[in-house]
Amino acid sequence: MTARLATHPLVSERTASVLERLGAAGVDVEQAELGSSQDPLAQVRDGAIDLALVGIDALRGSAGDGLTTVAVLPREEVRDVLVPVESRATSWTELPAGARIGVFGARRRAFLSVHRPDAVAVELDGDDAAAVLAGSVRDDVDALIVSMISARAAGRVEAAVEALDPKAWLPAPGQGALTLVARHPIAEATALDHLPTRTALRTELALLDALDAPLDSSLGCLAQPSGRWIRLWAAAASEEGRRLVRCDLTRPLDEPESLGSAVAAELRSRGYALVESR
Repeated sequence: MTARLATHPLVSERTASVLERLGAAGVDVEQAELGSSQDPLAQVRDGAIDLALVGIDALRGSAGDGLTTVAVLPREEVRDVLVPVESRATSWTELPAGARIGVFGARRRAFLSVHRPDAVAVELDGDDAAAVLAGSVRDDVDALIVSMISARAAGRVEAAVEALDPKAWLPAPGQGALTLVARHPIAEATALDHLPTRTALRTELALLDALDAPLDSSLGCLAQPSGRWIRLWAAAASEEGRRLVRCDLTRPLDEPESLGSAVAAELRSRGYALVESR
């Protein structure tokens, strides 16, 4: 079959690998070009396209109402990595006090304040971070912290000197996960669905919704199914790193939403609202 597909801008760097998977599953894909202000999910609803490739942000709240999550693709690498720019450090611990670390987003900025309070966070926007990762010279940055996926997309995985522990330096909710959304099930695409990732994504979405966490939040989380159980780690930190709240709980595999809600309640009881008020 032939399907028209559009990709949400936040996950556009991963379109090529998904096209290969769809092609192998027997779906001939025509890529639709959307403007920066156009919502792929709205385009699916209107019938302008058949499939939307989106991340967790596009599925928040009621955004996906009336649509079918055809497939949740196997989760890719969830970790953030350290990429030296001017520094010669070969690990996280070798960065000297006062090292200037380029970060994009509230989560990385807050976690850096917790884990390396002696370092200086240099705030970058997404374009700046991508430019530095690609080799643009900046004398105010000694190293970058970016996702492994971004480093791979830029061809800079070999430059990364350390992958940060995802149980301590928690990834963003849904990091590494992609979904294909349509109005109706598409059998060939459904074959790509990965149940463990779907369950993990349901858990992390439930946590986000229960906390009503903003998109630019310091919240990090990671859900991992194992056998009959699923475990969820979550943490948030104040911008200056003086306060950290964290929690991890385990529930039966068939209770992902319950687990997300339970961890949210525990984070709230430990002061999540104070942390995110920043």
